[in-house]
Amino acid sequence: MSTHSRDCYETHTHDEYAFGAIDAGQAVYSHGGHCTALKPGMTVMMEPKLAHACNPDAQQPWSYRMLFVDAAWVHRSFVPFPPGQPHAQRLNLSGRSSDAPAVYRALNRIADALCKEDSTDPLEVDELVLNFIARHVLPPREGLTAPSADEQALQAVHMLICAQAETHLSLEQLAQTCAWSEYQLIRKFKQAFGQTPHAFQIDQRLNRAKKLLKQGAGLSDVAQQLGFADQAHFQRHFKKRHAVTPKNYRGSMGRDSGAG
Repeated sequence: MSTHSRDCYETHTHDEYAFGAIDAGQAVYSHGGHCTALKPGMTVMMEPKLAHACNPDAQQPWSYRMLFVDAAWVHRSFVPFPPGQPHAQRLNLSGRSSDAPAVYRALNRIADALCKEDSTDPLEVDELVLNFIARHVLPPREGLTAPSADEQALQAVHMLICAQAETHLSLEQLAQTCAWSEYQLIRKFKQAFGQTPHAFQIDQRLNRAKKLLKQGAGLSDVAQQLGFADQAHFQRHFKKRHAVTPKNYRGSMGRDSGAG
């Protein structure tokens, strides 16, 4: 949860499905080539790896709440797939934002269930989340979509970057995976994922860094482990995308925090 925030975020991704309720103020939600003006009562939806940014309009404060839902759990709940083959399938969203009051209210019900003073009922929360996704996030009768040849090639590059996020991969190596020229790869990858291969790789390193920081890992160890040139390089990229330093992020674990 973020209240009266003026924090700004560079384009970044999340590993989870993400849903946000806008409670106060105004902001701009950008993803791909699209920009959506957000106002109170609206809801945003994001699939994993969607390159996006949500920033306050004209530096005015805004308040919002984010719900992050494990991608593997969502996939298993809606479209079970063979073990070891999660990347061959996907869920399409019906939209990436909504101004429908019913969607905002449904997300609020999940937030209320998670914030009960006495105790949180896991079964209740699971049912609320899955009903929210089924009714307000997915198109009717959502199912698996067979990827095209280009999509398969892009997924191969996507998977390679995810698998070797800490490795110094060259554009030539990535292009060989899909038999395209280097420039074709840059253009098609950004069109599909909203980021260049390099920006996507940095983002995957930072997502892994958040998990390591939650475990209490040292900043220099994280920087070295994930392939950053040095600690300063790591800190600079982390703050640009998450509007907080790695040290402060690690210290905030256990307290409510926002995410753009």
